[in-house]
Amino acid sequence: MCFGSKVVETTSKQELPQWLEDEAKRITQQTAGITGMGVPYVPYGGERLAPLTTEQQMARQGAMQQAGAYRPDLQMARGYAGLGAAPITEGDISRYQSPYTQAVMQTTLDEMQRRSDIAGQQQAGQAVKAGAYGGARYGVQQAERERGLRDVQSKTAADIQSRAYQQAMAAAQAERGRQGAAAGQFGQIAGQEMGLGGQGIAGLYQAGQLGQTQGQAGRDIAYEDFLRQQQHPYAQTQYAAGILGGMPQPMTTYDQTPTQGTGSRLLGLGAGLMGGIAQGGGTMGSFFGGMSDVRLKDNVKLVGKSPSDINIYSFNYKGSKDKYEGVLAHEVPWASHTHDNGYLMVDYSKLDVDFRRLN
Repeated sequence: MCFGSKVVETTSKQELPQWLEDEAKRITQQTAGITGMGVPYVPYGGERLAPLTTEQQMARQGAMQQAGAYRPDLQMARGYAGLGAAPITEGDISRYQSPYTQAVMQTTLDEMQRRSDIAGQQQAGQAVKAGAYGGARYGVQQAERERGLRDVQSKTAADIQSRAYQQAMAAAQAERGRQGAAAGQFGQIAGQEMGLGGQGIAGLYQAGQLGQTQGQAGRDIAYEDFLRQQQHPYAQTQYAAGILGGMPQPMTTYDQTPTQGTGSRLLGLGAGLMGGIAQGGGTMGSFFGGMSDVRLKDNVKLVGKSPSDINIYSFNYKGSKDKYEGVLAHEVPWASHTHDNGYLMVDYSKLDVDFRRLN
């Protein structure tokens, strides 16, 4: 280990290729241009909602009118239903009794009286011929004739009045039936009117909805085009940033500068630590394993990665041809610390990497 020889001081830095750095700046400027606080909000100036079509407006007006169209017929149905369900009164019957019934009955009774009188005259004539006129027997015959006449007249009058009453009752009942039937008919008309009107309104609404759907589709397409126009700059920027993200990551470059006295510093460091290494049963390899500052190393090459993705390098210490394998201290700050001499040391017990000598 030629600690007295000249060594070089190595510094590293990470940087992008110039063309990649220029592209990154361009995308950053473009992003600032479309997301800055001064970028105004652009509202959509077109219609978002299609208005009601003419057919829909007609259907709406028709629905409002149709809502009460059934009422007149329903009121008629209710009226007739009430009349048809009402009991038949004497007034209803009297309306259907013929005004000539009394005249016919009187004529009939008068005719019966005339015939009875004729029969009485015949009886009187016979009694005169027999010399019995004015006698008791004649009086009995006359009384019987009058009684018979009254009986016949009473039965005849009762029969005429009964037939007239039955006819009037039948007519009143028929009227009640017609009123009930009319109630049902007007109710059906009201229902049919509502049904037919509803079908017409539904047809108008469907026709109008087709037109509205078509109009809404055109408005939606226009709005989607507007959104795509607004998102176009963002999509371009995002696309370019995605391409940029797939480019190579910043490269690590190392600069080596010859220095005087580095070997002497290492020699002093070694002399100061030799006693501790010897007492602890350590070796010079373990000493250099702890000293993992990149400034003390030459020929640094990446040879692999640990299971936890830590870079593993091969190298030799400056002034030595011995080749080692380990990490760079500045890449594992959680396992490194600065020695009193200003160089970084690594505690390999905190890593899944072993420091080892290769030759």
